[in-house]
Amino acid sequence: MVEKKIQVVKDTLYDEDLFGVASDRGAPLEMLEYWLDKEFWDFDRGYCQFDGASEGHCILAGIEPENSKWTNEQYGPAFLPASIKFYGYSRITAEEQWRLKDAIDRRISDLKSLGLKGRVSCHFALELCSQYRLDPPWLDAAQNDFECAKRLPPYLRTNNKITRRISKVASSKGGSNRAKKDPKIKILDTIVREEFEKLRQGGFQGRGLRTKDGRPNATAIANKIYHVLSKDIEDSEDSFPKLTTFESRIRKWLKNSIK
Repeated sequence: MVEKKIQVVKDTLYDEDLFGVASDRGAPLEMLEYWLDKEFWDFDRGYCQFDGASEGHCILAGIEPENSKWTNEQYGPAFLPASIKFYGYSRITAEEQWRLKDAIDRRISDLKSLGLKGRVSCHFALELCSQYRLDPPWLDAAQNDFECAKRLPPYLRTNNKITRRISKVASSKGGSNRAKKDPKIKILDTIVREEFEKLRQGGFQGRGLRTKDGRPNATAIANKIYHVLSKDIEDSEDSFPKLTTFESRIRKWLKNSIK
């Protein structure tokens, strides 16, 4: 669950006389960082949903599901950064809240057309949204915040100053966190490489495994392999590399295979 210090988002901008909403200036980006720090979002209906929409669909629509509330009297989505403005509102009143619900329902319907089901890697979901021009309302805010930007797929980082800072931090770490005896590295070089070679030998056939211009899609390939190994991951999650590490290694393998 979200840490207790994260409270109702300022971007929500409810009529405070009507709803008594308190604001926390840092909350929207903190909540977005919380969700971007996860490797997977769940796109099936479950405990973490709002108004019948899954965790993943809520996040991509700019809604923070864990802090949103809905009763017969109040439709109360908690918004991630800049998302309320995306729907054309600056303040929500009792008269406007149901029109807002209609707008959000339409957006979530568009997102459902992408066909995302179950646990899906955040990077894969964002890439699919980008392909179909359904970028989340908070993307620009994430690109201009260091902590959020470093959790985005590299190709979605557009702020050059932040990108250089991310690269500098990564370079300073060097290889200190990648010792040869690390069991996670051994997993990459054995079972992950084996699955990669299977896909390579099959020509990377399958939905999304190639970009529109025919090149292998590293993000989709990483997500595919993670799904193939999902049972093992569930049994020993701590011993597996992060999905971002999968993707980085796969990009290296793809580059070497071209050579």
